[in-house]
Amino acid sequence: MNWSELYWHRITPLHIILWPFSLFFRLFLTFKRLLYRLGILHSVKTSVPIIVIDSITVNDAGKTSLVIWLIHLLKAFGLYPGIISRGYSENYGSPLAVTLSSKPGIVGNKSLLMAYLSKSICPIWIGHDRVKVAQALLTAHPECNVLICDDGLQDLRLQRDFEIVVLDQSKLSFGNGLILPAGPLRDSLSYLNKVDAVVMNEKSSRLSIHNVGNEIKTFYMRPANEYFINLLNPDVHYEISTFKGKSIHVITDINHSHDFLEQLSYLKLNVKSHSVINNDPFIKKNLQIPDAEIILLREEDAVKCLDQANEKFWVLHEEITINIGLREIILKKLREKFMDPKLLDILVCPLCKGPLIYKKNEKELICKPDRLAFPIRDGIPVMLEEEARKLPAEEEI
Repeated sequence: MNWSELYWHRITPLHIILWPFSLFFRLFLTFKRLLYRLGILHSVKTSVPIIVIDSITVNDAGKTSLVIWLIHLLKAFGLYPGIISRGYSENYGSPLAVTLSSKPGIVGNKSLLMAYLSKSICPIWIGHDRVKVAQALLTAHPECNVLICDDGLQDLRLQRDFEIVVLDQSKLSFGNGLILPAGPLRDSLSYLNKVDAVVMNEKSSRLSIHNVGNEIKTFYMRPANEYFINLLNPDVHYEISTFKGKSIHVITDINHSHDFLEQLSYLKLNVKSHSVINNDPFIKKNLQIPDAEIILLREEDAVKCLDQANEKFWVLHEEITINIGLREIILKKLREKFMDPKLLDILVCPLCKGPLIYKKNEKELICKPDRLAFPIRDGIPVMLEEEARKLPAEEEI
């Protein structure tokens, strides 16, 4: 058990002292929502739909895996998503694009991990002001027609069209059940009744949660295939069985070493030795293991040493599955948004970034310079070149 679990899962004299501050924090959240509801404080609406994914506790709870799942879902249906995030709590800079060449100390480990896992299929921008980040991303990438906000549940200044809260089902009592700073909860559990969907992360669960009411739309995120990916060549991957019998050296940080080694033991892998990085950076001197056939890292750690890796470096990747019902309610909400002609009018061609002509009767979006007609299927604009109809020379626009 690491230090955070020792703190969040107990009630000590310190927690009793902090409890009044937790009450004040809850009152502050309630008062802030009231000000927005009364129109005293004003939120900002972006030109495209926004889906917020967040956790109600201070831990990640599987948000990153859900974000990656969602961008692949949206791409499969012909949409062009973008990701916005704060990056890290001390980030007070201007909006900034995140790429694999970004430095972890500038963009944050989590943002860099999303860039690594998404394989650059969508833009990722970070910044302290999420509204400015969204506007900057859309200016740089006008082809994006859906934004995913990683965190931001309590940033009411940014209007959202769909809210998803992720819960880690391995935390039965949500720590000690108290709100920050006395406990790990970032909001009252009653807020779960107000979001559009709750996703239960069952990745490492051996417990059941009984705090979620039947009236809440609840879906389950479960582990699927696990395999190894070469850190330098992400297109090279092998099944778990391929590495059985090989000499594996594991490198991990001190906060996650126990869980990671336990997971590898469950997979029956032959871990010969391991190194635990204790508050030190993942620099070259900590990564040189000449006798190891395989150097294995968590994905979260691997992105910290992309510029130090060689062909021996591998990461353990785990795919997830989610109830099909979540896909349906997300697409239903997007269909409702795209029924607004104003939204369709601002969509641009993903190829030339030029404006499109909305043909309501034909259910198509026409790009005049490229002479392509992008279909609108079941209310969703399919902005894929391979799905577009090529306009014959005799067809007038």
